[in-house]
Amino acid sequence: MLCLLLRLGSERYAIDARRIVEVVPMVALRPLPHALPYVAGLFDYRGVLVPVIDLCRLTGPRTCGAFLTTRTVLVDYPDADGRSHILGLLAEQVTETVKLKDRDFKNGGVAVDAAPYLGPLIKVGDQLVQLLEIEALLPEDLRAQLFRECA
Repeated sequence: MLCLLLRLGSERYAIDARRIVEVVPMVALRPLPHALPYVAGLFDYRGVLVPVIDLCRLTGPRTCGAFLTTRTVLVDYPDADGRSHILGLLAEQVTETVKLKDRDFKNGGVAVDAAPYLGPLIKVGDQLVQLLEIEALLPEDLRAQLFRECA
């Protein structure tokens, strides 16, 4: 599978490229008052308001830094009814794609209930890289809030 590699703090992660709509530079976000700390805000992507999740803040105590390689990765995000939405993922050092074999990913053997989005791991060079399970990124209540249908 083709994967986009990124860094969150000192750790490396991968996103399955089949889930990616587009990778865009950092954009100005409209904050969402009273949202969870890892909800970075909203931006207009070709006429569609897209919520953006700060992956650094989701996985740790700090927000993603504004580096030359910081990007917003737009992914195809399914809701509970199978409908598709665009979700933005803010990440650092989004610099390369690599072709990895599905069979080489290994289960870490540890399940973290608070982080169901942490998928299997693979060794790339001298580092372990963990696959992010896009469909498990958001808890159900937040998914419903961010993708509420307008009447």
